[in-house]
Formats: sequence, structure tokens, C-alpha cells
Amino acid sequence: MSGPAKSTGSKPLIPQGEQLARPPTRTMVYLSLAIGFLLTVLPWPQAALWLVPDFALLVLIYWNIHAPRLAPLGAAFALGLMMDAAHGLMFGLHALSYCVATFVVLMLRRRLDFFSARGQALHLAPIFPLQEALVLLLGMAYGQAQPDWRYLAAGVVAAALWVPASFVLDRLTGRPARLDKVRGG
Repeated sequence: MSGPAKSTGSKPLIPQGEQLARPPTRTMVYLSLAIGFLLTVLPWPQAALWLVPDFALLVLIYWNIHAPRLAPLGAAFALGLMMDAAHGLMFGLHALSYCVATFVVLMLRRRLDFFSARGQALHLAPIFPLQEALVLLLGMAYGQAQPDWRYLAAGVVAAALWVPASFVLDRLTGRPARLDKVRGG
């Protein structure tokens, strides 16, 4: 007769215990979006203002990947309108750029979910500067102030901050850290 099955050291198919992530709640998503919004509109020093990333977009994209039903296009549009009002820009500039970024991320979501935070950062790196460029181009088209192309650097900073931001938000939801490995491989 055979005895009890011996452990082979392999991981269980279904996460258990501490590895089981709490599902994000609407309150958690909107509270983190509000914190991202507040970080973006803080009174940063004027000399470094062009390097300040769009924290609200960073958090929005995180939730687009991990909880798309809780951060849909409508939330992106509303957050963009709030950002336009906070920056004193024509209504719709950030709203449209956030919706475009959200749409692209939602199209890539299934692919992005398989990568570690570093892999996601590489895939998302073009989205952040392109969002900034879209705001600048739309502002130029509608006669806003002269564009300062240095603001594209904020998109690069946002891409560089993806890994730490993803780590913090993963801890908030109880998701296990996936910094090095591709899931399933």
C-alpha cells in the first residue's frame, strides 16, 4: 500500500493563504486614484515641474491592467476632466489623452498581465510620453500657450516609476510580487 503523497516542493496550482490576493474594491481603486491626482497637482518646484510624472495616469493604468471593470473609460474621462480643471487647461485635453491611454492599455491588458513589473514597464514606456505629447499637440492645435517639449521627460520618469508604483499598489491589494519572473514560465 502506498502512504501519503510526498511533497515534491512544487507550488500549488491555486494560490493559498497569504498568496491569495484580495480583490480590489471600488473604494480602494478610487481612493488610490484620488491620491495619484493629489500627488500630480501638488505645488512642485517650478524648476522641476517638467519632470513631475502624471501620478494619476500611473495609478489609472495600474487599475486598467489589474481591475479593468473598476477603472473603465468613464473613470479615465472624469479623472482627465479633473486634471484639466486643476491645471487650468481647456476641458478635454487630459480627458481625451487619458481615454486614449486607457484604451491602448485595455487592448494590451491580457498581454501585460503575463509580465513582471519590469516587463510591463517596457511595454508601457511609450504610452506615458505619448500621452504627454497628445496633451501638448492638442494644446497647440487649440491655441494654448507655447508648448514646452521638456514635459515629455515626465513621461519617461513615469515609465521609470512604474516598477515601484506597481510594487506599492500590489502590496495594497495583497498581490504577490512578480519582479523577475514571467507568470506561467
